[in-house]
Amino acid sequence: MVASPRRVGLELEFPVVGTATGKGLDRDGAQRLWRSLAAYDTSWSLVEETVVGGVSGVRRRRAGFDELLNTDTGVCTVELSLAPQETVGQAVEAAGDVLRMLQGLLDVMGYTILCAGVQPRTWVDPARKTRKDWYVLLTRRWHFHHWFVPIASHQAAVDVTPDEAVRAVNVLSGFAGVFTALTACSPIARGAVQPWKEMRNWVWYERSMRVPAPEAAYTSNGIPEEPFSDMGAYIEHFWDSRIYFLTHLKSGGCEVLGGKSFKDFLLSRDSVPARQIDGTLVQVAPDRDMLDRIHQYGWPAAKLHYAFDSRTDLDGVRAALTRGTIGDYVEEHAVNCYVENRTCGVAPQGEEGVAAALTLGIVERLDDAEALLKELPWQEWRRWWLRASTHGLSAEGERSIAMVRRVLELAASGLRARGRGEEAFLAPLFTRLERRETPADRMIAAFRAGGVPGLLSDFGRSV
Repeated sequence: MVASPRRVGLELEFPVVGTATGKGLDRDGAQRLWRSLAAYDTSWSLVEETVVGGVSGVRRRRAGFDELLNTDTGVCTVELSLAPQETVGQAVEAAGDVLRMLQGLLDVMGYTILCAGVQPRTWVDPARKTRKDWYVLLTRRWHFHHWFVPIASHQAAVDVTPDEAVRAVNVLSGFAGVFTALTACSPIARGAVQPWKEMRNWVWYERSMRVPAPEAAYTSNGIPEEPFSDMGAYIEHFWDSRIYFLTHLKSGGCEVLGGKSFKDFLLSRDSVPARQIDGTLVQVAPDRDMLDRIHQYGWPAAKLHYAFDSRTDLDGVRAALTRGTIGDYVEEHAVNCYVENRTCGVAPQGEEGVAAALTLGIVERLDDAEALLKELPWQEWRRWWLRASTHGLSAEGERSIAMVRRVLELAASGLRARGRGEEAFLAPLFTRLERRETPADRMIAAFRAGGVPGLLSDFGRSV
């Protein structure tokens, strides 16, 4: 069983925008930011990239967890990955402390943290792509990686047991359209109102239409074609990916060559060709620790994170793969399991807890959430994600609005049962539903009234 209460973690991304220019932070500015932060608060140490050079962020150890502040794909997007907390309130408070510090440093530099899902002027600028060692590996398998330079989102993670894990993935994936309808926040890009209220999803969707199908299957940030029947189906799908890297905390490591999936690699009895970050060709063989060190093999709407217990061995994994019982093996040996919801947009200041509250509340009511999910065909849930990405709440009829309300009420019920007052963090979502108004609608109004300066005034963070 999951320890009570479940922990919840936040991974918050925000565009950083020049207050005078409306343009995103550049590489030199990002270097100044992280060096200033490490000097201001010495509990944080610089993260230095050994292959590509430079500093990509800061790190500190907190409560047994490596907290990280860095830039995402674009140096114009700051990302906070903080230690999980026992309540949504504690997670929001910890994030607030960091955001106040960041905004204070950025004020001096002439920048603001924008509570939106996309840069208002800066677009897919390769010159603003973050230089990270592991990105050297990633771009060998990813097309159009620089497309993600201007975008941001709010992600939430919640503890689950191995037997709950895939059920939670299915529910959070299925409800992705509901989450998007409630949190759409990226309608202003390239200095104009865009045709999608969640242009962040346009970037993911349009890119997936342009890359090879085997790549798109793992890099759409969308809803899978069908729900996963069980843990075995989930593992078989993601271990069939060719987009994975053998790293340690996104440092060092290599890519396996020859088109081998992770499953193929694990089943290899002999060493296979691989290429390190610096391009050196080497031979690598599977070992037990690689089960925990594998970095990425997919970016869907919701996904699992896990490690393996001390009883796990490579022969046992291979036998389970060969017999078709890998799902049972993982459920028996997986530890530190949590599910990540990757669908929610960036929240306005003061509403940073909505993604965490929504995710946690639904997982707490998993049986009821599954029943609700089954009331509509899976393909209808998938269409909803696309519709919500374009229109937010404005295209929904009474039937859909009623379904959104039921999802919110379900989440509120799950949070009330925890007895920690966390249901209060859902209040902004109930208000948005009542008004049929997303943050994107408010951003469009601010932009039409005052251009990019008006947007920054209304949605830039204050200290």
